[in-house]
Amino acid sequence: MMVGLPGFEPGSFPHVADANTLREPKSQKILSKEGINWKDFDKWLQNRLNKAYAAKVRSYAKKYCYILYEPSKASVLSGYPKAKRRNIMAALANLAKFLGIYKDWKEIVSQAGLHWQKTSHLEVFVNMFKTDITEVKTWFKEAVEKLPEKYSTVLALACVTGMRPEEACKSANLLSDLSEAGRLNDYLNAQLNMLEHFRFPGLFIRGCKNCYLSFVPTEVLNQVLSAKPKVTVNALRKALQKAGLPIRIKDLRKLFATTVRDSGVSEEVIDLLQGRIPQNVFLRHYYKPDLLKSVREQVLAAIKSIIEPQLIKT
Repeated sequence: MMVGLPGFEPGSFPHVADANTLREPKSQKILSKEGINWKDFDKWLQNRLNKAYAAKVRSYAKKYCYILYEPSKASVLSGYPKAKRRNIMAALANLAKFLGIYKDWKEIVSQAGLHWQKTSHLEVFVNMFKTDITEVKTWFKEAVEKLPEKYSTVLALACVTGMRPEEACKSANLLSDLSEAGRLNDYLNAQLNMLEHFRFPGLFIRGCKNCYLSFVPTEVLNQVLSAKPKVTVNALRKALQKAGLPIRIKDLRKLFATTVRDSGVSEEVIDLLQGRIPQNVFLRHYYKPDLLKSVREQVLAAIKSIIEPQLIKT
């Protein structure tokens, strides 16, 4: 028996196992967009997801929530590109959990023949090489020259580590805070020029998008510690717009991966640095001093071509 949900009449949401035979009532909808308490949903998301991703989930959930009360329309998702379909399905899964009807959502997915499709490692590398790296380098140089130091510093950190934009912002903020508190060694392994993100799982370990460690050239590290940038991804995007530049922050991750791969660094090491291996595999096989020392030398040598002297503000 379906338990009544806040704001809904008991029994008003039929089990979607009968979605194919379900007819929408002529007088009123079984569930409506207006019947969802979006403010409470926002709070629910903020307690579980980072701010930027929570906003994306809310946006998709609000736009496609009709699928939860019109299951026969779920097949529309099959026509979307894989990445967009995955984002919409994740948003609806979160909304269904919030409403207490996750089992019904799973049944909708099954009935519509939808599949959760992750980006394969092969697709990652194919996509990586589709990007014109020369153009990205030119954009990066122009952005560093035009942006205020706090923003150009975060761009430089993202560029030489391959971190995602949000991760680079969090890392810069954390370096600034720990430096001011005299606790930099809690995060920075000075012997290896290595940022140990895994020590702060609440910030960098998110299940499917993780960040375990990064090797940072001394020049860029000193720039971060000097500028102490504390910015958000949204603020960085607005700064780029104000400077009249396209927003290509994500392409810096591809620039890093392509550069180190072209220098002979193995795919496994790139997967490690970009968080594409499970946490247990990282701890069991990769977190070893001798191995990390070798990886550090490879990576720092590879990214020398990225950190040209004129790109580092002093």
